[in-house]
Amino acid sequence: MDFFEVGDKTSLICVEPDISDAVRATIRELGFKFHAVDTSDHAIERSRYNAYDIIVLQENFAGSSLKTNQLLNYFSPLPMAQRRYSMLVLIGADFKTLDAMQAFGQSVQLVMNIGDLPNFTAILRKSWSEFESMYKVYKDVFAALGEK
Repeated sequence: MDFFEVGDKTSLICVEPDISDAVRATIRELGFKFHAVDTSDHAIERSRYNAYDIIVLQENFAGSSLKTNQLLNYFSPLPMAQRRYSMLVLIGADFKTLDAMQAFGQSVQLVMNIGDLPNFTAILRKSWSEFESMYKVYKDVFAALGEK
């Protein structure tokens, strides 16, 4: 577990052990510090006390399915003012990587097919850059107002 300092890029990793090493390697390569969790309850607890830049979530995390995924059900209804500070990445077997409509339908910023895991670094780098560009003005205005 990494300890975060002010200014660090941070990530929460909520994936099954079979892809955990690949996801961690990508997060490290992109310069993020991370917390990795084993249960949905632990992830929710961590997210209440830490503002993560990227949250990587596997659809079947902790034995769930897409419909019963406790984390997806927790993050989806959060107020947009809170969600704009975190990029949600959803990894699953039935997704088409970078499909904006699927991402919108799942209330996340990025969906990725698990078969594209070898390309995760390039995919996440591109998506993170787009996410940062999209919300830059929003974040700058709120920072100027002292709101975050």
